Amino acid sequence: MTPPRDSQRSRVYRAETPLGGRRLPELADCADFADDVVGSLWWAARFPNHDLERVPRLRPGNGARQAFYREDTDGPTITLPRRYRTTGVVIHELVHWALGDALDLPNHGRTFTRLLLDATGEFMGPAKRERLAAAYVEHQVHVAPPPRVGPDGGFDYGWDERLRLGRGRPFVVCWGEGRRNSGVLVSRAHRTVTLRDKQAESKIPERVIWRVVPAR
Repeated sequence: MTPPRDSQRSRVYRAETPLGGRRLPELADCADFADDVVGSLWWAARFPNHDLERVPRLRPGNGARQAFYREDTDGPTITLPRRYRTTGVVIHELVHWALGDALDLPNHGRTFTRLLLDATGEFMGPAKRERLAAAYVEHQVHVAPPPRVGPDGGFDYGWDERLRLGRGRPFVVCWGEGRRNSGVLVSRAHRTVTLRDKQAESKIPERVIWRVVPAR
């Protein structure tokens, strides 16, 4: 699946540029910081399948013009040219890794910016988070609402953006105390999600939804 158009990309980069972050001079320093992030309880609660055993391999990026995350044949990698070795850039690329399976969402869309904002607050402090939030407003970067937490304690960061972009697409919607409905998204009017499956319709108030995933 090809991700939707990445319309926020340049605005996200402009918003992040003044944020800075602690310098991590050597690639080993970047790896230690990445391990601290991925090994934290905060990260494990949100991305239990993206753990230290699967953390991306770091590449020096000699000659590369920018930092980037990529899925290589031997596993995920993050390329970090020397000028991009900061805590802010490492977090940015780890967020790409965390959302790497969400191919139905834009690479720098509302889900990405929400997760990056939350991760910045957790690993760089509330002052940096506020600066990033203000920069998002200044550069008109759209940010998803906070993630929903289900009865199982799992976090869903993509629920809002999937509903926003997904009219006509099939979804599984989890809501209430463990209930779930599947079908094609017909409407999101009046904060009510309407799914249609074999001519039957189900209507679910958005306030009780805690997970939205594409139907297989």
